[in-house]
This record gives sequence, C-alpha cells and structure tokens, in this order.
Amino acid sequence: MKLDIKHWAMLKAIGETGTLRQAAYTLGITQSALSHRLAEAERRLGGLLFVREGRKLRETAAGRAMTQTANQIIPILQRAELDFEQAADNEITVVRFGVAAYSCYHWLPAFLAKMSKIEPGLQLELVASATQNPLRNLQEGTVDVVLAPGYFAAPGIESIPVFQDELVFVTNVKHKLAGKKFIEAEDLAGEDYLTYSKTAQPGFEYERFIRPSGVVPHLVTVVEVTDAIVELIASGFGVSILSKWAVQSAIKNNSVAVMKVSAESLDLEWSALIRTSEPSSSTARILSARLAQWFQS
Repeated sequence: MKLDIKHWAMLKAIGETGTLRQAAYTLGITQSALSHRLAEAERRLGGLLFVREGRKLRETAAGRAMTQTANQIIPILQRAELDFEQAADNEITVVRFGVAAYSCYHWLPAFLAKMSKIEPGLQLELVASATQNPLRNLQEGTVDVVLAPGYFAAPGIESIPVFQDELVFVTNVKHKLAGKKFIEAEDLAGEDYLTYSKTAQPGFEYERFIRPSGVVPHLVTVVEVTDAIVELIASGFGVSILSKWAVQSAIKNNSVAVMKVSAESLDLEWSALIRTSEPSSSTARILSARLAQWFQS
C-alpha cells in the first residue's frame, strides 16, 4: 500500500469539510501539517487528489474514488476497534442489526430474550437508519445484518432466506372494502393511498399490482414510518398495501382489516442481508441463522 491510515483519515476529513483548515481542526493537527500530508499522499500516488477553488478543495475524478473508499474504510476500522475493546472488557461481541423498509419491532423483545439464552456472548445493537438505506449501510459497515423484505441486490451483499410473508391490503375496519375476500387494482381508484417509500421498490405492490393495471389511486401520500401509516389507517385516513407480518400487532388488536391483494395474493420473502465477505463463523452469519430458526419456529 502506498498510503498510510493517516492519509485515508485525511481524505475522509477533507471530503467531509471541503477545506484544509476545517479538516485539520477535525483531525487535531495544524493546517500546515495537513497540507504537507496531502502533498505527501499525492506524491506517493503520482497524481492530484484535490484542486483548489478559492479556499475550497474540489476532488479530482480520481480523488473522488479515493475519498469514497476512505468514507467506507475509516468507519469500519473505528468500529472494529470499539468492538475489540468491548469484547476484551466484557467478552461480548456487538452485532449491528436493522430492519429494511418496514419499521416493525413487535417481535424484537421476545427474540432478544431468546438470544440472551442461546447466544449470551452476542449483543444486538439496533440501527434505525438501516430502514431507509439497507444496502448502503451494509456496504459502509454501519450495520452487519439487515432483515429485509422483497428483492435487494448489490455487489458484495448476500441474501439468506428467513421466512415467507405476503403483501396485504390494509384498511379501516369499517371501510367499504373491509368485507371483501380480496381486492383488485380498480378498488384503489378512489382511495387515498399511504406508502412508506418515495420511490417504487422492486418486488412490491406498485411493480407487481398497481402499475400493470394502469389504475392510479386518488391521492398518494408518503408516510415514512410504518406504525404511523397503521395508526392513520385505523383512524380512517387512507389505505395501504403492506407486509402482513409488519402489521401483525394491529391485526391482533382488530384495529385494522386486511385482505388478500388479488385472488392469487402477493407473496413476499424476507431475508437476512449480510456482506459476502463475512467468514463462515462470523457473528453476522450466526445471527442470520438464529433469525431463520426463530421465524420458522
């Protein structure tokens, strides 16, 4: 390697702040020392990483790729050190865990109680941000395991099947459609539709049910928290199509009504996403296996 860890930390700091002065402050060194460090890195690499635009530094095309890499590896190294310190002190390994797409955790307390008995040396740390950007969080090392519905694919990401679910139409218990065995796309035409995502997700209701029909709901509102969608539906403010498992608590409480989406229904598979680089005995793979055992039982 031509660069030392100090150079990678420098790239991350400059990329985040945009100036030598602010980056030097972040790193706790003088601006002069950082300027020499940048010159040394460029000399070792044989090219420019940044170009000056007034007081600002702008990445070159080649420098941008290096900065993006620094943004990935520095947090991973920092977390590795923290995990080591925790393991050395407590003999406990922390696994960062998140749920993609749906912010549903009704099952989590019981699962944690089970894990404390069968894997006492493994501690789960919930990463809420994994809900919106699961693949990026995995690639950057912010999270180790993501429980995800539908189809997610990216280089370096492995998908381990966990359980089978289905997408269901969710509405107020007194809604005119509540008594139907299943809904058709035409039923959505006059409805206020609530969705948790600003973009259409591959493998979900828009791609498989709404778009092929050509039917457009009366009004589409984005509500990024699943629990909020359920509460709004229970109070009569719209309808939605969601994971049946994600709204299980509301179904048990009879606060919402659910119906099949089309006569054939829409299946939805949940998987544990991990990095393909995880060793066979890694805690991420152990947690993924435990998740599959938990839901299958």
